[in-house]
Amino acid sequence: MILGAVLGCLLAACAESVETPPSPPQFPEWQPKQPRPADRDEEAVGAALAALDFCELIDLAAYDRRKAGDTRPVTREPKVKYGRKMCTLVRDGYEPLIYAEDVDPGHLVLHRVDGAVIDLGGVKGYQEETRREGRLDGCAITVPVSFQRAVRFELGMTRSKDCELLRDFATAGAAKLPRDLVYPPDGQDSARVGACADWVSTSKGENCDPAVEVEVPGGAERIIAAGAADPNVECAVFRDAVRMAFGPDFAPIATPGGCYFVEPKHRLQVEAGATANGGAPGEWLADPNKTFKDHQQLTFGDRPGVTFRSKDDHEFALYASPLGNLDVRGHVRLRISPEQERGVEDWDRSKVVSEVDVAKAHAVMDFVLATHFRVAG
Repeated sequence: MILGAVLGCLLAACAESVETPPSPPQFPEWQPKQPRPADRDEEAVGAALAALDFCELIDLAAYDRRKAGDTRPVTREPKVKYGRKMCTLVRDGYEPLIYAEDVDPGHLVLHRVDGAVIDLGGVKGYQEETRREGRLDGCAITVPVSFQRAVRFELGMTRSKDCELLRDFATAGAAKLPRDLVYPPDGQDSARVGACADWVSTSKGENCDPAVEVEVPGGAERIIAAGAADPNVECAVFRDAVRMAFGPDFAPIATPGGCYFVEPKHRLQVEAGATANGGAPGEWLADPNKTFKDHQQLTFGDRPGVTFRSKDDHEFALYASPLGNLDVRGHVRLRISPEQERGVEDWDRSKVVSEVDVAKAHAVMDFVLATHFRVAG
């Protein structure tokens, strides 16, 4: 009924006096509807970690295979830091080689978002490499044991350029963890379901659903009203065009803020929308606060639109008026931004939108406007 009332308002133009401009349409905020998996028992996981000898997770046989004739003695030194257990493999009394530690739950979501999923002998892990000046500068592997808890293996500074070494230690250490604590490589280790696991966001999954296929209604007014009420409609408007231009790895997700197309490697994130909410496209063209740069007015299909960039060139945005007037509320939008590649924290990589991706974004908007918003006649 709400959507029907809004459509009636849009189609009848909702006459109001000049002195009292019409109120913008109001839509209840969409919320995810798909069920979420349950986490493991928090107390049981906490007790298992408390009973764990973290020094046993640092396998000395793995060190022997890798020491390359170095005869200096090594010791495993346990420690409690900030209330969390850890152990360090130390060589010759002063050189830290490997750390094994209980991860702060507040940091785990970042390791999931930034880390590349790896297989540690049948156990799920997340690997993160740090690069500076074109060289490997650090390596860490996180092994989740619940949605909130994890064990982390990390190289000391003197060995920080040898991720294969760490992989050996992490594989051996993961094999010593209780089987009911670890996850298989494709296991559900968070509340981020389906493609939501590939969203570049620190969300724990409560505000994201994998998009479901819905029918796109006919007519510009009906589409943007439906899109304002349900981001699954926005995803449906863009689904074919995004996959044709950017590739089949991009999967749509629905969030209260709109539709995103995400991919497992995190190289690029695409935001898409077709909504009666938000401002008119002309507001971005005017940009009174000079938030963006390189504003251009152009057409997509036969509808007027605008493009602009963020000042750091990290984002490129395209907005079009589905109703044919840049000053009328309601828009179709596409925003693209390159992201840090999963598993690689490259301090030198320039994260700017490429001209190839800009051309693809233009092609997507042209296709969407021509397919769903063409002027009849």
